[in-house]
Order: sequence, then structure tokens, then C-alpha cells
Amino acid sequence: LQTQEQIMDIVCMALAGRAAEDIFFGRVTTGASDDLRRVTDLVYSTIQVYGMNSRLGQLAFPKDPNAMFDERPYSEKTAKAMDEEAKQIVDEAYQRTLALLKEHKEEVEKVAHMLLDKETITHD
Repeated sequence: LQTQEQIMDIVCMALAGRAAEDIFFGRVTTGASDDLRRVTDLVYSTIQVYGMNSRLGQLAFPKDPNAMFDERPYSEKTAKAMDEEAKQIVDEAYQRTLALLKEHKEEVEKVAHMLLDKETITHD
């Protein structure tokens, strides 16, 4: 069991690599593609499966593995609302992640230098 806040923390952690590239290198690479897929899946799950979206309410639309390609139990209007909500949630999470990394930029740089020296850091 996870709360919406815990899920959003996971989303921010997954976006941290992309955000760090943006902050430290001024550009992004394809390196975050798997993280972005996970973020997308997780955010859509909060909307479509867990009913954790105020705009769409306490509804659940789990994916049916037997459904045809365009077959879904909701309207095009609802699908559009889901897409808009997902984009807004991810955009807000990315902004939060950027702000956190900028706030702790010195600490992030220290960890990066430690990783360059040791390759692995253990928590002691």
C-alpha cells in the first residue's frame, strides 16, 4: 500500500536523473527513457487504477489484457482528461525535482564526485 504522496516521491526520484542532466549539463539525453516509461506507467495508474485524481474522481479503469487495441471502458473525453492530468502531474513533479536538486546542488555534486572515485557508496 502506498499513499499518493509516496507515489509522487517515487515519481520525483525517477525523474531525478533527467533533471540532473538538465541542471548540470544544460541538456538531456536518452538515458532516462526507462525512467520516463516507469513515471508514465505510475502516473497513469494513479489516475486509471487507484482513483487518486480529483478531476476524474473515485473511478478505476484497469487495463484489460483481452481488450482490442482501441477498446476501452471510457469515452474519448475521459481519455483526453486522463492525458491532460497525467501531463500536469508529471510536469509538476519534474518542477519539484528540479527545485530539490537546485536546493541541494552542492550535496549532489559531492555524491557525484564520490561515485566517480569509488563507483559504489554504502550507507554507514
